[in-house]
Amino acid sequence: MKYLDLIDLTRTLSEQTGCSLEAADSFVRTQDLYFDKVGVNVDPDAASLTSPEPAVVDDADMIRYIVENAGMAEAFVRRLADAERDYMEKNGFIDARSNFVPFVKGRNKK
Repeated sequence: MKYLDLIDLTRTLSEQTGCSLEAADSFVRTQDLYFDKVGVNVDPDAASLTSPEPAVVDDADMIRYIVENAGMAEAFVRRLADAERDYMEKNGFIDARSNFVPFVKGRNKK
């Protein structure tokens, strides 16, 4: 299973968009709260007899959630979301058919 380092993601978003680390971190943390809300974040160690239904992310709803909860402008959130998608594709978290590859995430300090 792949590992997504949220600190590396935050640094990359900051570098690609020219925003502060604090703004990139706010985006990543607020997006993660949204993923908790809609059921994207699951415990990989949880015992389950059946596989969960795939969670569907409505991009417009996610953008709206981040705008409202992080206090960022919509255009800025969209720019960060585009940079994040680019990062996810380049690092193999999204495959050629635009499907997410299973991964776990955390904040490793390098």
